[in-house]
Amino acid sequence: MEAKLILYPTFLMVLLTAILYVKNYFDNKKAYKDKQVSADYFKTYLEIPPEKIAISQQTLKNQFELPIIFYILISILISMNKITIFDIFFAWIFVISRYFHCYVRLSSNFVPLRARVFKIGLLILIIWWVYFIIKISI
Repeated sequence: MEAKLILYPTFLMVLLTAILYVKNYFDNKKAYKDKQVSADYFKTYLEIPPEKIAISQQTLKNQFELPIIFYILISILISMNKITIFDIFFAWIFVISRYFHCYVRLSSNFVPLRARVFKIGLLILIIWWVYFIIKISI
């Protein structure tokens, strides 16, 4: 199995984070321009922001929670040269779940659906880590 195939979903995960940074920047800029937040807000983030800003910030923040476990596993797999077709499958499913999670959060923000999508991503990571531990133990 070509190790570089695991990089495609990884690059898309990084791209999602970059897109969310840009979105967050423009959302913040617009809120400031429309006087929904003051310049002081950006010093400490202690004011309560408009809902759209809070959702944008939280969506970006989420990329530094569960996906970190994804990045750690990707790094270990690459360093050990232990990538299989199952690893690539798990990586794609996880990344798709993260894109869908962001879409739900930034559109309807329907919490029950968002929670289900989050659980799918979490479950994929748990199964993938168990698979990895079994694979390196054999």
